[in-house]
Amino acid sequence: MKIAAHVLRDTKEPVPVPLNTLGWRDFTANPDWKRNLISTTSLVWHAGRNRLVCGLTSFDTDIFYEFDPAASEFHSLDYPSVSEPFEIKIHRSLVLANDGSLYGATACLHREDQRYEAPGGRIFRYDFESGSYDFLGIPVPHDYIQTITLDEKRGLIYGVTYPVFDFFVFDLTERRTRYRHHVGSAPHVMAIDDAGCIWSTWSPRTHNLFKYDPDADRMHFFDHSVSGGSAGLMYPGAGPIDMMINGGDGFLYVGLTTGDLVRLEPGSARVEYLGKPSAETRLPAMEVGPDGRIWGICGFLGKCRLFAYDRESGSFEDLGPIRESQTDLPIFIAHDMAFAGEDRIFVGETDTTDRAAYLWEIRL
Repeated sequence: MKIAAHVLRDTKEPVPVPLNTLGWRDFTANPDWKRNLISTTSLVWHAGRNRLVCGLTSFDTDIFYEFDPAASEFHSLDYPSVSEPFEIKIHRSLVLANDGSLYGATACLHREDQRYEAPGGRIFRYDFESGSYDFLGIPVPHDYIQTITLDEKRGLIYGVTYPVFDFFVFDLTERRTRYRHHVGSAPHVMAIDDAGCIWSTWSPRTHNLFKYDPDADRMHFFDHSVSGGSAGLMYPGAGPIDMMINGGDGFLYVGLTTGDLVRLEPGSARVEYLGKPSAETRLPAMEVGPDGRIWGICGFLGKCRLFAYDRESGSFEDLGPIRESQTDLPIFIAHDMAFAGEDRIFVGETDTTDRAAYLWEIRL
C-alpha cells in the first residue's frame, strides 16, 4: 500500500489535557484551536463529481468540504455562511441521494451548561449544481445529531441525537419528526435491512437491539445485545455498534467497539460472531468493496489497520498498518472510510491533540 496524509489545516498549539474535559467555550476561546483543531469525521465518495465529500469537526463552523483528488485540493462548501455557532461537526451524517444531492446533519460539542443556548442540530440538503443549502428542520430541539441514515424510497431520515440519546424518524416531505423514542444508547452508524427496517440499540446498561418498522410505524425491542452489552464503549452510552452496513446478501454486518465483527440476520435477530481482524479495540469503518469483500479499518490510538473479510471463506486478510509512506506517521483514530474506485480508499481521522486530524489516502 502507498499511503499519504492530506493536510487541510494544522495546529500550532497542542491541547495539553484530554479532549473530553473541554467544551465549546474552551475550544472557541483559543484562536488556533477554533480554526485549526479539525477532525475528518464523515466521508462520501461522489462518483458523478469525482470528488470526496468531507464532513469535519471545526469550531469555526467551517465543517463541509469537497476534496479533489486530481488536484489534491480542498474546497470549502461555505457552511459558515449559513451556520449557527454550535454547529461545529458533521459526525457520521452525510448521505448521497440518487439525484446527486447530499443530505447532512449537524452535531455539537458544547457542555450541559449551554444546552438551552443551542437550538439543536439541523438536517440539510445540499445541491452541488446551485451550491445551495435547504434546511429541512431540527428533529429534536436543543439536541444535536450524531448519525443519520437515509431511506430514500420512503422519504425518511433516521437519526440518533446527542447528548440525550433519542432515536428519531424525520419525514422529508412533511419536514417534521414523525416518530421519536428515548433509547439511551448511541450507535456510530445504523443500517436498513432488506425489508426496510432500521436497526440500532437501546438501554444504557445492556445496549440491546431494536428495529423500527416504518410501514407499521413501531419499534420492536429485543432482549439481547449485538455484543457483550457495555463492553468497550466509546464513551458512556455510545456503542457497542461502531459501524453497521447492509452487506447486500441478506445480512447486516456490525463492527463492534471491542474490535470484533459480527453479522445480524434480520429475520430472526440472531447475531453470529465472525471474528476479530486484529488484537486492538474499535472497528469504526466498513464498506463492501469492489471485489465483494467487506473492507474495514480496525484499531485505535495509532494502531489502526486495514483489513478485508471474505464472506465465502470466512477469512480475514490483514492489509497492514495505516502509516504515511514517506514519514511513517500513523493515523491516530480512524473515523470513516470511502472507496474511490477499485484501488483507492480515503480514511478520515479524529481526536488528535498535538496536530490537526488529516485526510488519509490509501493506494492499494
